[in-house]
Amino acid sequence: MASFWVGKEDVLGDQLVLRGDEAHHLHKVRRQTVDDLIDVVDGEGNFYRVRLLEIQRDRALGEIVEHSVEVGEGPIKLILAPALLKSQRFDFVLEKATEVGVSAIWPLESERGVARTKSEAKMERWHRLVRAAVKQCGRSRFPDIDQPAQLVAVVERLVAACDVVFMGALGGQLTEPWSSEKVSPKSSVGLLIGPEGGFSPGEIAFARERGVSIFGWGERVLRADTASVVLAGLLLHEYGQFISCEKG
Repeated sequence: MASFWVGKEDVLGDQLVLRGDEAHHLHKVRRQTVDDLIDVVDGEGNFYRVRLLEIQRDRALGEIVEHSVEVGEGPIKLILAPALLKSQRFDFVLEKATEVGVSAIWPLESERGVARTKSEAKMERWHRLVRAAVKQCGRSRFPDIDQPAQLVAVVERLVAACDVVFMGALGGQLTEPWSSEKVSPKSSVGLLIGPEGGFSPGEIAFARERGVSIFGWGERVLRADTASVVLAGLLLHEYGQFISCEKG
């Protein structure tokens, strides 16, 4: 069942209030009625099972009957750093990466990628896409989305923040044997994915110098948006994220 979103300021003891678009969707689209049970998340790790007490056009009041934390979130923090793509393809990456369980998305500017366009409206749209994906897939935490940055800066941040960082490169080979045992259950993993033309030799050399593990994916050529989602899912599976999604 798809969930609703509530701001933390609207969680009031054992009750909460849905406002604006959330209340409208509940009333006019989902056709919920008083005494129905709904799922609500705050995007910061809190999950609420709520019984509806009152429904108005732009406001709904509910009683919290169950509270859990980190529902739908796994033990591994995966930071995905995908190269910027054309609008619709990057939207796909944001949405599907959120659904598979990525914890943060750090867009990067690469030599062969799409040029950055500074736009607050674009960032707001990205956040809306991620919020909708979280509500649909049953997670309780919104992935962090950073402003796009140059690859060098993103690599440096990933190396500092993560226990291990991987870079997907056309024709690449792992710089060391793959083993999930090298990452503990509470570790952070970084994943760099390039644009349609792949990373340049210079970018790959820089990442290797900084200790990033370079790998390829066989003879098939994946589109950049496909590679981001598939490889993120494989990494999360490798580190046990898809074992259990039980609430609480």
